[in-house]
Amino acid sequence: MNYNIISATKSDLDFVLSLNQDSLPAVSQLDLSKINHFLQISSYFKIFKIDDKSVGFMIGLKAGKDYKSENYIWINQRYSSFIYVDRIIIDSGHRNKGLGFYFYNHLIKSINGHVKNILCEVNIKPYNEQSINFHKKYGFKNICENDTDYGRKRVSYMIYKIIR
Repeated sequence: MNYNIISATKSDLDFVLSLNQDSLPAVSQLDLSKINHFLQISSYFKIFKIDDKSVGFMIGLKAGKDYKSENYIWINQRYSSFIYVDRIIIDSGHRNKGLGFYFYNHLIKSINGHVKNILCEVNIKPYNEQSINFHKKYGFKNICENDTDYGRKRVSYMIYKIIR
């Protein structure tokens, strides 16, 4: 497989929006304004390409960023050395091929020595079985469950401790 993981630019935003919206309700809704904000504040905003075709993206934020997500705020209040993966999405035609592992391995190389943990949340209401199984397989551990969005959602907060 001929792949590349590159930094997202403004020219990628339509792809990111389209892939995000195709993945609802497993992830929360975005608009171009929110994606552009991610482009400004993210510590890691990458596009996964196979043969120069975009097939996925990952967005990660370190502590202390200007991001109003209740999940990010919850994590930011409890951890000081982390990168929070707000979302990792792979096009449905390329899932279950290990691309998420490539993404996380790339993320760890990119931030190794700078933070101790990778944190994320995965929906358990509505239930996102594929993401839960993927994160457990990679080595993430559940640390807490929490109701969000005024009780309309429930998430599992998960942690991956980076070994140095």
